[in-house]
Amino acid sequence: MRNFLAATAIGLALCAAPAFATETIAPISTSDKTTFALEVDEPCDVTLPVPNATACAGYYSGNLLNGSETDLANQVEALNELGYNFDGDWNGVSSSVVFSLQNGNQINFGTVLYGLTFIGAHFGNVAGDAGNVSVFWSFDFGEEGAEYITLADTQGFSNAVLYSTGVPAVPEPSTWMMLLLGFAAVGFGLRRRSAKRGLTGSASFA
Repeated sequence: MRNFLAATAIGLALCAAPAFATETIAPISTSDKTTFALEVDEPCDVTLPVPNATACAGYYSGNLLNGSETDLANQVEALNELGYNFDGDWNGVSSSVVFSLQNGNQINFGTVLYGLTFIGAHFGNVAGDAGNVSVFWSFDFGEEGAEYITLADTQGFSNAVLYSTGVPAVPEPSTWMMLLLGFAAVGFGLRRRSAKRGLTGSASFA
């Protein structure tokens, strides 16, 4: 009987333990995108940023975007879910935190974003009982890149951090050769035109 009670207590404790240290929160946006209502235990929204994210983790309660030991552990776990191996070095990313939106709705880190990109964002002072939340997004901006992402709903935006982005593609040697040949052809054409004008000018004075 004593063993049965102990096993039952352990089972209840395991069921009560959350899989993640923080609650998941989700936005419920109206059709006109003017409100940002939140409900607990719903998945995050990949359509909140434009271009849309390829995946997201959260929403998690509270502002996880800081260098505290607990929040860094949560950041590592959330980003691992998205396929990015964040090393937990806040000093390495703290210079890439923005605290305001440009043009009212743009998250702009002052650099062009290429390829696989991982961004976290915090929304605070939102309406309802949910409090404030954090979300982590992954994007694929390809070789063309993007200068910023736009938020479909900006209510409560507090800060965002750029964890990682790609670098612009380096042109292939064949591309460089084509460029050099193009410049050479333009230069040859200009030189020939200049020489022709010189001959015409000489003939007129003869």
